Amino acid sequence: MKMKHSLGTVTVAALGLASLPALAQAQEGPVWDVYGQLNFGVLSVDDGEDTNTTFIDNDNSNSRVGLTMTQALQNGSELRLTFEAGLGLTGSSAINGDDDSLDFDYHRTELRKLDLTYRTPNAGIFSFGQGSTSTDGSAEADFSGTGVAAYVGISDIAGSQQLRFADGTLSSVTIGGTNSSFDGSRRFRVRYDTPVFNGFSASVSYGQEVLSSGDDNDYTDVGTRYVQDYGDYSVDARLGYSFRDTSNDLVMGSAAVLHQPTGLNLAVSAGRRVAGDADYAYIKAGITRDYIAAGSTSFSVDYYDGNDFVVAGSSTSSVGVAVVQRLDAYNTELYATHRTYDFDDPSASYQDLDVTFVGARWKF
Repeated sequence: MKMKHSLGTVTVAALGLASLPALAQAQEGPVWDVYGQLNFGVLSVDDGEDTNTTFIDNDNSNSRVGLTMTQALQNGSELRLTFEAGLGLTGSSAINGDDDSLDFDYHRTELRKLDLTYRTPNAGIFSFGQGSTSTDGSAEADFSGTGVAAYVGISDIAGSQQLRFADGTLSSVTIGGTNSSFDGSRRFRVRYDTPVFNGFSASVSYGQEVLSSGDDNDYTDVGTRYVQDYGDYSVDARLGYSFRDTSNDLVMGSAAVLHQPTGLNLAVSAGRRVAGDADYAYIKAGITRDYIAAGSTSFSVDYYDGNDFVVAGSSTSSVGVAVVQRLDAYNTELYATHRTYDFDDPSASYQDLDVTFVGARWKF
């Protein structure tokens, strides 16, 4: 735990020294902003024997509230403090058929951000506190517009659901254990982001998990990104590497392209556990068009293929379809998705699990 104290002391001192001269040049008072979203739906799970349907929070993008304080500085820099937390409602990845009720049960892990950032005109961005590591989002390049319903994190709507063996008995294997995107997370960290050079940027972060017990790893993450338009095409490419104290390093990357005139888009993602055999590949195709005046409509279909999760020699596959209808006047998205999960290992056969989710997200 010695690192936690040294990380906090050194970083607070560094940010304090860097920002004090700039704060003395602050122009007007800070700008405060409250934001958030509510994202609920009806989730139906068919495990091959039983079907359970419940009203639940959507863990693809959970309900949350946030507050920012932004102070503009005369030298063109900006200081921002962000607080963001989930509402503590039971999420889609937590239910498992035994307890499917929507409850309020707030834990400290609901804290998403308590982050201080110092944004400079030419030297990049310095961040300290609870927030995204440099690999958070590295696996998620996506122009489909259906991310609220379906994305590379395929277990977020059914992570705690247990698969049934072919004979109908319930196994201990969960959907969350059979796949991963290896994407980064939010942790207590210090982070630096470079300025953008011709579409390229990079970042590095270093920190620890402080909101949940039992994880004493030091996390050093490096991420790169390239975002650029080429005529009618938009491109987003990302690559990340996460170093851990253990030998469980992770590498992940993604790329997406959008044809702006037609709304056609394609995304791919892949990753692997460096010291083990677990790996995956993911592909998603979609289209976004203005079929109605209320807002754009997005459709997508995706496929996930993974290997060596849970036990060596296992295989995972999942197919998902999704539709999202935006209602621009109400800052709302209506969505529906259906996903099938298939898992096999060398010693057992399992029944497929099907999930249907219909819901709405309102942002404020």
